[in-house]
Amino acid sequence: MKITKDDERARRICSLALAFMNAGAPIPSSDVARDFYPGLSADSFRRAWSRDRTVLAACGVVVLERPNPGEESSWSVDEESSYPDGAEIGAMEAAVLEIACQPLIEDPSFPLAGELRFALAKLTRAFAEPSPLSATRRDDARPLAALRDALTEGCAARISYRDARGRKSERLVAPYAFFGLRGELYLVAGRLRDDGSVVEGGTRTYRVDRVDRACAVADVPVSIPPDFSVDDWRRLPFQMGETTAVARLEVPADREKDVRRAAGGNGTFFSLGGRTIWEVEVSSIADAASWSVAEGVVPIGPAELVAAWRGVLEGVVVDAS
Repeated sequence: MKITKDDERARRICSLALAFMNAGAPIPSSDVARDFYPGLSADSFRRAWSRDRTVLAACGVVVLERPNPGEESSWSVDEESSYPDGAEIGAMEAAVLEIACQPLIEDPSFPLAGELRFALAKLTRAFAEPSPLSATRRDDARPLAALRDALTEGCAARISYRDARGRKSERLVAPYAFFGLRGELYLVAGRLRDDGSVVEGGTRTYRVDRVDRACAVADVPVSIPPDFSVDDWRRLPFQMGETTAVARLEVPADREKDVRRAAGGNGTFFSLGGRTIWEVEVSSIADAASWSVAEGVVPIGPAELVAAWRGVLEGVVVDAS
């Protein structure tokens, strides 16, 4: 499923609402910018934050500025306007909430699904029991909570991680941002030395379900690089991890427009003998083969990718027979 800008904004609005409703004290502007608008300039943050406050108010969460003389402003919920006494929800409203929120609650790439379910369970019993999907992911909840805490508190996290080949390692990382891709949640984080210094070129993506253990390290403060943008780290499903090969894929004319859109700037397209070829880095040969079949492109190299692609096709034929 392709995540649109509207989807991402809906997630951000939901995350903002939960953060402010659960905040025990006003949240400084710098924290709002860091946690919810990474990569934006100061002016872009102010504009986006102003638009999102309007949406929050329309949803019943009124966030007001709390000026601090000589310091940056903070923000908190106007409880009188946001939490009217005696509010009740009817059957129709509960049904609408269930339809609107169920996709987010069952989406493993939404890091606040558990908190959203807990909040909604107070309104309607439809959310009182976890869904089968959320039950299969319950083992991920504790590492995710620790990673999210480290990100929001601006500190390092120590993790035990399994890569795609099953190799385990212990790492000290600086969490920068989460993003979702095809039902999986990823963390972008910088690598840190034991003394807290940043390893140059050590930023990479981690699949959260491969983090076996995680704990926030409060005494190692970290900050998100000023030029960081999570959009620079959104990659194709077969590009998560270290690059193992460079694929050459033939793109049929009737698929070129869709494939270019899916590529999102990854790789290089060029013409060869009247054919459109896409050259792109690959981390997982198996994932690249499956993706090629799903997208209708034909691998022409390297040999192991071609063989894996043929294997996927043969499996499809067997399943269909």
